[in-house]
Amino acid sequence: MRSQSTNCTKTKQALLTLILLAVAGLFFSSIVINNAIAEAVPADTIQYTGKGTVTFNHGEHSKKMACTNCHKGETPTKITIENKKQGHKACLTCHKAEKKKGNKAAPTSCKLCHNIFFQTD
Repeated sequence: MRSQSTNCTKTKQALLTLILLAVAGLFFSSIVINNAIAEAVPADTIQYTGKGTVTFNHGEHSKKMACTNCHKGETPTKITIENKKQGHKACLTCHKAEKKKGNKAAPTSCKLCHNIFFQTD
């Protein structure tokens, strides 16, 4: 009778160990994935998180428009667009105009900007 109890305890311990290892594996893999994403983003690229990640290529945009379109002050450090509606309007107005000119690289739909996972293509 005692050996059945010992076997049951060992089985429970083994199962608990496997569960803990699986949870630890998921935790550490998420850290590795997040670090890989951070390393994949070029220095002139900014990522905003919220409802999916919006990847914004600051270098490309600064070549095409004045800094004051988004920033105010002599040393711009923060986006001055105060709320989501203004931000969407600013981006979409320009992107729709670019699309009319034939520029397919300027996304105009939610899902093309708000990626759940960072894509390098």
